[in-house]
Amino acid sequence: MVRILIILLACLAAPIWAQPLVPVPPELVVERPAQPDGKLADILERGTLIVGVKNDYPPWGFLSDTGEIIGLEVDLARDLADRLGVALKLFAVTSSNRIERVNSGMVDVVIATAGDTEERRLQADLLLPNYYSSGVVVYGRRDLGITRWSQLEGETICLSRGSYYNRALETRYKVKGQYFAGRREALLALQYGRCVGWAFDDTALTRYSHDNPSEVFDVMVPPRLVVPWAIFVAKGQGQATLGRFVSDMIGEWHAGGRILELQDKWGIARTGYIEAQHRVWSGVTNGVADCARIDWDTRPGECVASDPFRAVPPVELSGFALWLDQILGIDLRVFYTAYERGRLMDGLALTLGLSAASILGALVVGVGLSLLNVGLTGRGGLGRVLQLPIRALITVARMTPPILQLYIVFFGLGGVFLAAPELTPGAFAIAVTIFSFYAGATNTIILSHALTQERYLDPGTALIRLMPRAFVRGFDGVVAACVNIVKAAGMASAIAVGELISTINLLIGEGGDVATLMNGLLVFYFLLVLCVIWLFKIARLRLGAT
Repeated sequence: MVRILIILLACLAAPIWAQPLVPVPPELVVERPAQPDGKLADILERGTLIVGVKNDYPPWGFLSDTGEIIGLEVDLARDLADRLGVALKLFAVTSSNRIERVNSGMVDVVIATAGDTEERRLQADLLLPNYYSSGVVVYGRRDLGITRWSQLEGETICLSRGSYYNRALETRYKVKGQYFAGRREALLALQYGRCVGWAFDDTALTRYSHDNPSEVFDVMVPPRLVVPWAIFVAKGQGQATLGRFVSDMIGEWHAGGRILELQDKWGIARTGYIEAQHRVWSGVTNGVADCARIDWDTRPGECVASDPFRAVPPVELSGFALWLDQILGIDLRVFYTAYERGRLMDGLALTLGLSAASILGALVVGVGLSLLNVGLTGRGGLGRVLQLPIRALITVARMTPPILQLYIVFFGLGGVFLAAPELTPGAFAIAVTIFSFYAGATNTIILSHALTQERYLDPGTALIRLMPRAFVRGFDGVVAACVNIVKAAGMASAIAVGELISTINLLIGEGGDVATLMNGLLVFYFLLVLCVIWLFKIARLRLGAT
């Protein structure tokens, strides 16, 4: 009987829950556009609205126990689809790829905790009014006694790529950023002692701290760099019917208290920003909504007032740089500030250093293990037993993807390293070691076969003296393995090695010109690979002459 009563009460409450907290003024009730154009026409013809949302940011967007993406922003996405009368398809996006996803047409709308910044307004069409707001805090160890932002100067902080506040934290608060692909990796790095704190949106970290009480970790400092959030569409769609429809829906959500209702539903404390938006948008004067549209693209200023965050100071081009931009479309603004130049130079140095060290390591591993492997061949049972660990190492290093090896060592073994911090290797050393053994395992197989052939042709010569000839014999395979390591160097960014590819992505996320930076990256890697091949050819000529 009790169960039946609960079900009946739930059924009665459902329609009430779906209603706005207050009646929406008639002028703000959104209808499905009668004459859709552009992307909205495609959506209606397709019958599906594709919305980019987070799947690792509870309670705004996260995976349920059944693997379904749920959350406050998912509910907003569903409201859009329901009002259009189409199905909803959710597409998981990250902070670093959400703008690219919408501009490429993979998603129609993005509702993914995106701060409203001037740089992002140049990259996509951010819609007003804003729908949420947050700042940034740092989550770290209680025993450090850090309570002020000034105490974080010079400290290593875990950051998520693509967040609006990254640059400001490094320039204004002088922290040393370690960049990770997502919040999970950043949190693991914090827990394993790779940084003193994890900087993230205060709304999410406050909720995470509440849901995961810890005697070790807590929010350390008060919020800073508060910025409103924006829903956005592809560049050029903001003034089309899709942008207008979504913008009107945001206004209706504020007017009816929909977002306040969703805060209650998802256990989020009501915020002053959303309450203020509700008061503004629910206002009515002389029977007319205060925030009704004046014309197609104009509303009263107080209804769409926004103060976008600027991460990068404006740069004016002149002279030759201006000519390059206007005539050839090559935008060199990224070289005009010390911060961007420093980032590029650091990324360049790390990429060159990582490539050189990994190639050298792969050669050392290949030469050393092939000498041992061939030297033990023909030594009877003991030789075969001693070969087992060598072959096991070769198999594991060669057959396990390097990205997985990076994660296992950096994160999976982090607890072991944490127990002995004096033995904890840095991210660069871990990357070099893994790349060296990954390519070195392939080199071992190539050089072992070549060395075996050379020993057959010249059985009386020591293996070490045969190695130059074996190298020449297996030259093409060795070069291919080493070149592949150069190409794979970008994987090191998974463990916060800020090589050139991740650096370029960070600069693009802060407003850098996509075409200039990506084409420059392409040219750099093309020349780097050519240089590596040229150096190997010189080595081959010298070894062949001996």
